[in-house]
Amino acid sequence: MAIESTEEKRRIIIKIKKKLKLTKIQLQWVRAHNGTVGNERADVLAKLAASKDQIDIEFGPSKAQVRYRGKELLATKCQERWNNSEKGSWTKKFFKEVKFSRLYGDFYYNQVLTSHRVFRAHQKRLFGKEGDCPYDEQLETIEHILLKCKIWGKERDDWPKSWLQKDISDLIFYSPFKKGSIDILKKLMSSRLTS
Repeated sequence: MAIESTEEKRRIIIKIKKKLKLTKIQLQWVRAHNGTVGNERADVLAKLAASKDQIDIEFGPSKAQVRYRGKELLATKCQERWNNSEKGSWTKKFFKEVKFSRLYGDFYYNQVLTSHRVFRAHQKRLFGKEGDCPYDEQLETIEHILLKCKIWGKERDDWPKSWLQKDISDLIFYSPFKKGSIDILKKLMSSRLTS
């Protein structure tokens, strides 16, 4: 079984090149394999290589370069798909570009970011159910529940009044708003499960 180097191959090559830089090497061609067609071709190429002043060296891209390029291509393709997709219009308000950094959320907060699950607008779109809020006959979207619905007014009493005038995309990553949103969603989901 061959023992593989624990170092990256490029580092080894760099070390070898440094050691050989001051060393004088002379290549000499010796004729061999007389009469065998494949070997004759190898002989011609060996003679050509031995007669050059400089050795042709070409290395492919390193592992890091391949990984970086792959990640770059993936990001470009994902961004194109995201930009051209007709789906996710709500989520696109908050995430305009594709990123590979991890976003930590929780079950309830993900409902805010996607506008899925318990919201009647989502239920209407997917299952044809009633989409209006039972309290004020407005379409029950996440924005309606968090910023406008009368039933959740008490939960919003502690919020600064300026929040109610802002677009939800300006508030969504603000930590106190996130916490307040999660509290409302927990109560909403709990009420829907018990009714």
